Amino acid sequence: MIYNAYRVATILAQPVLKVIAHRRLKNKKEIKSRINERFGITKTARPNGKIVWIHGASNGEILSILPLIEYLKSLPSAPHILITTMTVTAAQLLEKRLQSHDYIHQFIPYDTPKWVESFHDHWKPDMAIWVESELWPNHLSALKNHNVPSALLNARLSEKSAGKWRSFQKTFTSITSCFETILAQSTGDLDRLMSLGIGRVRYAGNLKDISPALPFDPVAADDIRAVIETRTTLLFASTHDPEEKMIAAAHQKLKSDHPDLLSIIVPRHPKRGEAIAHELNGNGLSVALRSLKMSPRMNTDIYVADTLGEIGMFYHLCPIVYVGNSIDTTPGGGHNLLEPAWHGCAIISGDSLFNFTDQANAMSESGAVNIVSSPDELINAAHDLLINTDKAQNMTNNAYNYVEVKQASGLDKIIDHVEQTCQRAGLL
Repeated sequence: MIYNAYRVATILAQPVLKVIAHRRLKNKKEIKSRINERFGITKTARPNGKIVWIHGASNGEILSILPLIEYLKSLPSAPHILITTMTVTAAQLLEKRLQSHDYIHQFIPYDTPKWVESFHDHWKPDMAIWVESELWPNHLSALKNHNVPSALLNARLSEKSAGKWRSFQKTFTSITSCFETILAQSTGDLDRLMSLGIGRVRYAGNLKDISPALPFDPVAADDIRAVIETRTTLLFASTHDPEEKMIAAAHQKLKSDHPDLLSIIVPRHPKRGEAIAHELNGNGLSVALRSLKMSPRMNTDIYVADTLGEIGMFYHLCPIVYVGNSIDTTPGGGHNLLEPAWHGCAIISGDSLFNFTDQANAMSESGAVNIVSSPDELINAAHDLLINTDKAQNMTNNAYNYVEVKQASGLDKIIDHVEQTCQRAGLL
């Protein structure tokens, strides 16, 4: 009954959703020539042969599926890969990470029955893989109605969401019944999904643990290195509001002991760069903005690297990093700590890490990350690593060893569970 009400509501909402799509277009959150993809209409022809449809909403999910795409492309009967995303930035990230002939990208249609059916009528996917927690009932109902072999990977369910779904457990069980394979992102997610009656869910590791090292442009890296190699440098990566205020205060305190300190901020959402620079300039700091093609000078306090797809370069250049969305952010939850580990960083993170609980616990136990719980603890941890190079190097080694072990065994464990779905799709 609840799903039927949702279905009717989405039918009635179609005119409103069209208005929302065009409003997003004005805000540069859509691409004009592709706006109709939100309504299940595409100019791209379906290629002959089998298609595996992979959906990942945004950047993190897209990066996590890269090893899986490599596996699918290596199969004797390699399928075409159709990738849908919700955000434009995720689509742009795909362009940087994959060759154009390796995949087809579409923006996922809004979740109304008509637009979903139009999508399925055109693409006719032979298999579907959804990543993480974005579950759209009409899309999932279509997968079931079309008998598409489907898997849900890195399934994530917060305690708050689980509490809400417990009141509608039958509905949750019904909309996820299209997935014959469900792999939880963490043991906590596994427990919460099983508490909702999903008995077939398993835990085989986190897809984000097996993502390859983030790439970077070596020429651009050399240009930046030439400017910052004589400076004491701290990197603040994937930051969210209001962490930049905390970083500015930390920079001012640390500068008394490290006069040549340069703090580099890579905001999670690059479009915030100008607002961040404006705010920090108002605090008496000298700020340079990368999107304006500015380079850090000897008197620059904070360099805001508000460009897309360059975080790997800054991980490569900076030996000490704080990974954001983990102190006083809403809702918080942290970001992937393995990304800086690949690049030889000594890692600091706040303790709001509920999106990466297993990873954070294991890395902390391995001495691969320093988890702090307040701005003052962050300052102390950064100062400690700046003056104690042996300690920083030891953390770097521990982090790299951890990620290397994960990379070696992680994909095989996940593939073992996905193979059943591949077989039903005729890929094996």
